[in-house]
Amino acid sequence: MMMFDSSLGIDFRQNHLILTFLKKSLGKINLVDYGIHPILPESQKEEREAQVISLVNSFISKHQIYKERTSVSLPREKVVVRFIKLPVATKENLRKVLEYESPKYAPFEKGETYLDYQILKEEKEWLHLFAVFVRKADVDACLSLLKKIGIQPLSIQMPSTGAFNLFSYNEGAKEGEPSILLDVADPFYEMNLIEQRNLTESFHLPLPSEERGARMINTLKRSGLKGDSLSKSTLFVYGLGANEGMLASLREANQIKGVSYPPLNRIEAGKELSKLYQIYGALGVALKGLTKTRLDLNLLPFEMRRKVRQIGKPLLIILTSLALALSLAWGTGIFIRYRKEIKVINTEMKKRKPVVEAIEKVQRQKEELRKEISELEKIKSGEVGKIEMLREITQLLPSTVWIWNLKYMGKEIEISGFADSASDLIPLLDKSPLFEKVEFSTPVTKERVMIGSDIKEKERFKIKMRLEGRGEQS
Repeated sequence: MMMFDSSLGIDFRQNHLILTFLKKSLGKINLVDYGIHPILPESQKEEREAQVISLVNSFISKHQIYKERTSVSLPREKVVVRFIKLPVATKENLRKVLEYESPKYAPFEKGETYLDYQILKEEKEWLHLFAVFVRKADVDACLSLLKKIGIQPLSIQMPSTGAFNLFSYNEGAKEGEPSILLDVADPFYEMNLIEQRNLTESFHLPLPSEERGARMINTLKRSGLKGDSLSKSTLFVYGLGANEGMLASLREANQIKGVSYPPLNRIEAGKELSKLYQIYGALGVALKGLTKTRLDLNLLPFEMRRKVRQIGKPLLIILTSLALALSLAWGTGIFIRYRKEIKVINTEMKKRKPVVEAIEKVQRQKEELRKEISELEKIKSGEVGKIEMLREITQLLPSTVWIWNLKYMGKEIEISGFADSASDLIPLLDKSPLFEKVEFSTPVTKERVMIGSDIKEKERFKIKMRLEGRGEQS
């Protein structure tokens, strides 16, 4: 049974490999060991693979770890995160809908994407989803590397979902107080907003070189935190770039309730193991193998996911048969009694059907008139001014983005340019009350661009969107 009480986490980062080994004992989870290893860049593919294989094999041999309970995470910059709102009618075929519309949400060609999702909230007419997308090539390369070590993982995640699951496991979120998980790992930082114990927003941006604390707080000001929510928020800092200096810089900004490291009160660790906040996301990745997690996302190809064994299937069949027999005995007794009453009700319904249809017709006419009045009110309110639209785009986009062309035709806007990470621009623009239907109009490509006297690699993008009308500025 030992293999079912332990879990290996392999967290691939851009320049590092983080390995964690957890064991479950007496209701608590113990961190047995971990390792943070610098690795070669992806451009040195063969040397990097050999280095990773050696590090993982050494770690497994050191602790005699069972490979069957392994969870893996890909670098955040390889994964596109979207918060999506879809009609509730799509629920039955949600995965097929997302697969079909994936080019709208991520800069990948159709058929070249693995995805997964979780329903965060279901309303009467809408579904609110947390969805993640990744190139098939990136997942397949990872699986090919793991196969050389003899590992078929239970799941493929990303560090931020691991961090959220560990934060939830440690009951870090407080009722009525927003929390922000901040992962600092050069050259990027990531912010994930938590309200009512659910993820509501995510930002993944280049790490500023100067005034980092103030610039990160400015990012929060552009988020969906309303009213005085920002002043009531607590910022939890973790990651390879997290340190006391980073916490002090954020505290100096003096815009939020508190700044601290995230909780780890339900994780046991030896005294010699320190600075666990640096591997917080990696710990959360390994957690999936030992306990049920709040976010159950998995980018592993669907056909490779292991099915849960139905140990209680024979018992379920017996109980179902018994319940069916009892139901038939009870139902036969009342069926005869209610059959006559049903006939009476049906006769009465037929008499009143013309009246009901007339009422429904009036209601439909009323709804059509209401829609016409609403459209007239929208036209009356006028369009958003061009200066206001340009100012909104300028404020939303990071200073590293270079816009070289902007087209404005009626309510249609199209912007073209270069960015460090084009996929991060969609959520920023999508949050504005001025814009709707924000999506890529062409696939994103990488190009080398002359900026000043330097040549840098950027992502060329073309994004289209529509003006919603005159909205309230936050």
